[in-house]
Amino acid sequence: MCSRQPEAMISRRIHFYLFVFCLTLPLHVFAANPFVEWKERLFGSRDGKPEVRDAPDEGVVMLGVDHPKRLRIDGGAPERDFPQGRSRYREIELPGEYAHVAMRVQVIARANGKGRGNTVYKPVLYLLNDDGSVRDSRPAEPLHLDIRPFKPTRLLSCVLLEDVRRIAVATTPAAVGKSYESKARDKLKAPSKANFHYSTDAVNVRLPFADTGELILELTVEDAPDQGC
Repeated sequence: MCSRQPEAMISRRIHFYLFVFCLTLPLHVFAANPFVEWKERLFGSRDGKPEVRDAPDEGVVMLGVDHPKRLRIDGGAPERDFPQGRSRYREIELPGEYAHVAMRVQVIARANGKGRGNTVYKPVLYLLNDDGSVRDSRPAEPLHLDIRPFKPTRLLSCVLLEDVRRIAVATTPAAVGKSYESKARDKLKAPSKANFHYSTDAVNVRLPFADTGELILELTVEDAPDQGC
């Protein structure tokens, strides 16, 4: 009579075989992907990069240069009218006024509290005057899907801003109820170093936009416009 292997042992073996298989994949499959290069340059691990810190649940979020912060826009966040409609928001204040900055945005997918699957947030950055009025707006577009095993699904974007000190992060009523749709991975066929061929099916992802969400913001100061993203 054959004994059944514990599930943990089977899981470890599967992970080991997947790891060995990945080692056989040709480097050009990854290096030739412009999105992978862009993601690693802006959002990859870098020597000396500060850890992500949580912003307070209430009040103005102080965002330092090159110091990423995680913030949540939930049902307790303030609400106001914006040029693109009424929305809950969080206010961001920078250490000073900067002529040219790049705001790196990570939207973290969260469990859908009203149904199955996950939801995401579609951010708009509103540039504020000293009196709180809106001077300009910049949507976080395009949003690029980053989906990996054992990691939270993210939407990544980078927004260039000029002459900025105060920002409101909000969404738009028009986005809520719609969905982010993307091909996370195209169908792929390629040879490996072990002289066999492998293939993967295309993966389609659909994530509904919600009026609340979780984001990570990272600010970098640039010397000239059109730099940093």
